[in-house]
Amino acid sequence: MNNPTAARAGRPRLEVVAGEAAALDGEWASDHWEARCLGIPARRGRATARFDGISQPWLRGPVKRWSRLRLATGCAFTTIGAGALALTRFSGFLAACHPEADRPGAITRPVLEDYLSWLVTQGYSAATRALSLSMIRVFFEACHRHGWLPGLAASATIYVEELPFHHDEIARFIPESVMAQLESDEALPKIPHTTTRNLIVVLIETGLRGGDACTLPFNPVLTDSSGWPCLRFEAVKVRAEQLIPLSARAAAAIGAQQDYVRQRWPAGSPWLFPGMAGNEDGSKPYSHSAFSQQLRRWQRVIGLRDQAGQPVTVTGHQFRHTLGTRLINSGVPQHVVQKLLGHASPHMTGHYAKIHDTTIREAFDRYQSQRVNISGQPISYDPDAPTASAEWVKHNLNRVRDSLPNGYCARPAQQDCPHPNACLTCPDFQTTPVFLEIHQRQAATNNRLIAQADANGQQRLAENLRRVQANLDQIIPALQALENDGPGDGPR
Repeated sequence: MNNPTAARAGRPRLEVVAGEAAALDGEWASDHWEARCLGIPARRGRATARFDGISQPWLRGPVKRWSRLRLATGCAFTTIGAGALALTRFSGFLAACHPEADRPGAITRPVLEDYLSWLVTQGYSAATRALSLSMIRVFFEACHRHGWLPGLAASATIYVEELPFHHDEIARFIPESVMAQLESDEALPKIPHTTTRNLIVVLIETGLRGGDACTLPFNPVLTDSSGWPCLRFEAVKVRAEQLIPLSARAAAAIGAQQDYVRQRWPAGSPWLFPGMAGNEDGSKPYSHSAFSQQLRRWQRVIGLRDQAGQPVTVTGHQFRHTLGTRLINSGVPQHVVQKLLGHASPHMTGHYAKIHDTTIREAFDRYQSQRVNISGQPISYDPDAPTASAEWVKHNLNRVRDSLPNGYCARPAQQDCPHPNACLTCPDFQTTPVFLEIHQRQAATNNRLIAQADANGQQRLAENLRRVQANLDQIIPALQALENDGPGDGPR
């Protein structure tokens, strides 16, 4: 079922239908576009774009020309629908507040300033206002370039600094007390549909956008050089294919879903998450709107509550914000989180870092005030001291480098640790000949420690050290062989 054609079924690309030029011209001229009639793939429920709400004929035509050009350059059909809606909103503003605007030249900078204020008075969210204004900004830039609105003033533009940067708001992550309810062994089995249950696990573990997850091909998993599963998918928003590592839990959910699809549709389906209703042949992907309904219903069934005990509802997209927040809070570098979540710029990822620097900094200050040294003596800490920020940075660097089971390492990350650690007993540990000399020194030290432990009757310590030594005895000859074959360059 690993069908490359099916795997690309969700990718928005303009297609030419041979011998139907006249029909296509008629469809392009229509005020109601259907992706299917235009020969353009689109997601279920997002396959229409309407222009009939733009009451000014001089505006409607250029909007359609702009939309057609954007489709030809790779924009998703969903984006075209959003642009049409944004310009419909602007048309409504003109009709209500500037009925005298009967030609392109009537769109002046003062009119656009009025529109900025009007959007606020209508009660639109920052996200909706940002989308509306950014669409107009891009549309007017295209009109200036291509001459689609003759007479449009050069000053008729929306400036970047005027866009409401809704990403500066706090990310809509789900509090851990709520996530604990959603991820509990008691709650997940209460999801009645196998497809919905597996999809929720995949969203929680990967942070995929809901639309991208619903249109995953049947077999989206590849394995890397170490045999670890990775997810390959089309990120429609950024118009790019992505490849991200999967957690063991996400890989298990995908495997379980594949088994379910094979059982439910013996003839096969091109989709990992086929639609559940009216889909006897498995040809339709799971509708994102249907998933949202199932998600809300499940939350009511389990009685989801916030920390104050009040009913709360979360959306599938909040799983994405939650994963980003969890990763940042775990010390994962911001550029890595940006890559994992497929953010086009570091701006959105920086959004999660703000949460880290506020809520987690408060927890860090509490931790610092409760520390003791190896002698049991309290360690003083002043959160307002000039050195407090440096300690905060050092703490974050150490969380990336050292994960200790019983505390934190207080050594700067730039300074080597002289103590043997547990990495050599971890199945995910990897190394290269670059580190051969370090392994050889550790082996010599480890043998002395084994001898001391045996002499002192410390059987448990000697056992632990021998496990480390057994791995070193395998690692060192392997690295020596690799070094003899050539330079051992590798990531450090």
